[in-house]
Amino acid sequence: MSKIVNRIPVHYGHVLHIEITKYYKLTENMNLGKINLITPPDKLFNLNPGYLLIKPSTKVKMQFQQLLSQCEDDVNVYMYDTDEVDIEWMLSVSQQADFIIIDIDNCDVVTKQFVSFLLAQPNTHYLTTDEITPWGLISRNRIYNLDWILEVINKEDEDDESEESNESDE
Repeated sequence: MSKIVNRIPVHYGHVLHIEITKYYKLTENMNLGKINLITPPDKLFNLNPGYLLIKPSTKVKMQFQQLLSQCEDDVNVYMYDTDEVDIEWMLSVSQQADFIIIDIDNCDVVTKQFVSFLLAQPNTHYLTTDEITPWGLISRNRIYNLDWILEVINKEDEDDESEESNESDE
């Protein structure tokens, strides 16, 4: 039995011969991981890698979605979007997320007051077109797109495979 989800035929959680982009092709029996989308006021406590997206633009959301479509592991995506005003939740989740991505240009006045604190965290990466504000003095983790996430995901997969092979050698 199969059904169509977002123009992708899905058969019991497996993507069947679908070309996502001209560079990446998924094959039959490739299991895609479960994506947990968490928004305020909810929290999820598990061992999945977590990504906190703070005020992402539509372009950033679409690029992140495309990258997640290539992820085979379960992940948690915490979304602090345009209508959110729960600063306490954002700060709390920032302490448990593995990666924080801030789109500074989309931050409202209240959220911008906490950007400096978040940028001081080593796991925070930020996007901005603002060349005047010296965000680079607080953090060298400026990014221009989300391509680096794919490298992180692939590195985690390689680490998992090497751990599995080490366990089977013993």
